[in-house]
Amino acid sequence: MKKTVKGILATGAGVALLIGGTGTLAFWTDSKPITGGAINSGHLRLVTDATNTGCGVWKLDSGESAPVSYTVGDPIVPGDVLTRECAYTVQATGNHLRATVGISAVNFSGASSNFGGRLSASVSAVRLNGSPITSFTEAADSGALSADVTVTFDSAAANSTQDLATVLDSLTLTATQVHS
Repeated sequence: MKKTVKGILATGAGVALLIGGTGTLAFWTDSKPITGGAINSGHLRLVTDATNTGCGVWKLDSGESAPVSYTVGDPIVPGDVLTRECAYTVQATGNHLRATVGISAVNFSGASSNFGGRLSASVSAVRLNGSPITSFTEAADSGALSADVTVTFDSAAANSTQDLATVLDSLTLTATQVHS
């Protein structure tokens, strides 16, 4: 019994010391304010100007002859490719800016839409100041960006694609920022 009583007394004394000493335990600390500052964002734009005027006329390349000017509404046949070259001036400001170029918002309208999936659009031959690229950085600011935009009528299109009509409502050349 004596050991049990001594244990209870020792535990009680320890608890009393802990309760009584709650304000005496201290950790050293220090702090410094961190000053703020201006934070500015950059930008990414493709603009037209006197030198880079946007897109030229559509050209038809059927694979049989040199491309010829295409008059909107002229019938095309499977295997035909409509191409137009587009040129813009790059405005790119910002550290670590990297952008890729592609096509977005391809919209065909009308009862025949995209000829049952047999019309497709793409971008190729992307160039910066005449040199082929897959992406560009802020170093391209004020540079000339050009790309070939194509609409292709699938050469394997079946007879069901004859005598159809559609309208290419929009085709958007897009520079998309990707962090480098």
